[in-house]
Amino acid sequence: MESYCIAYLIDGHFGTQIGYEYLNDIIARFSLTLPIKERLKHPPKEEDKQHDRIYKLKEFQNLKSMASKHKTAFRGTDNKNDDTFWELKLWIEHSIKNNGGEGNYVEFSLLFDHAIAFYEWKDNATARSKCRNIWNWYNKRDWTFHVLKRKSSKSEEEILMTRQERARSNAKAKAEKARKAVINAVTGLYADEYKKVNGKWHIKKIAEAINLDPRVVSKYLKIWEANKDGLFEELS
Repeated sequence: MESYCIAYLIDGHFGTQIGYEYLNDIIARFSLTLPIKERLKHPPKEEDKQHDRIYKLKEFQNLKSMASKHKTAFRGTDNKNDDTFWELKLWIEHSIKNNGGEGNYVEFSLLFDHAIAFYEWKDNATARSKCRNIWNWYNKRDWTFHVLKRKSSKSEEEILMTRQERARSNAKAKAEKARKAVINAVTGLYADEYKKVNGKWHIKKIAEAINLDPRVVSKYLKIWEANKDGLFEELS
């Protein structure tokens, strides 16, 4: 059976630390986006190349980035913009999943071999250190997921509905609290202190006493005065 590979040859010098980081970031983004099984360590032969045009990196700006989904990094570190870090995390979690799910041990050597095969490193010690930090994190947490946490069974529409209902509920509770505060102020023992000489309510003084906006106080005062029988059902 014939086989083929799709290869991207990136033109540039990557001999510096910044160059390594940039190249690894690009590789990680491709790894996160495409089902890459193996990275070619050497460019394909010239006679094997087939291409219609040369692509610019800016054309791949929609490649996935774990950092866009997971803004928080490991405690005590700052890896939120390190796609290599997140790809290695995702790789180890898929290994956990493939071994039977959470709680299943993954050999450090497998993670290290993956990192060496896919990415460029200044030296093996750098790769080993990054892999060791990630591996230790999972080992201390009994090999539970961080990236592959179970998603809610609710649809996006249901989640949105729940949020809207919660917002309405919170707004209603806030309104009820404000209403009661106003009524308590104008019917309590010190109600007379909130009246002007002409007998009208001193809205600003009431607002300062119960820590509410004068417009809110005025609103509920009007409703209360229109419902002196105590019903006061309207909140809008």
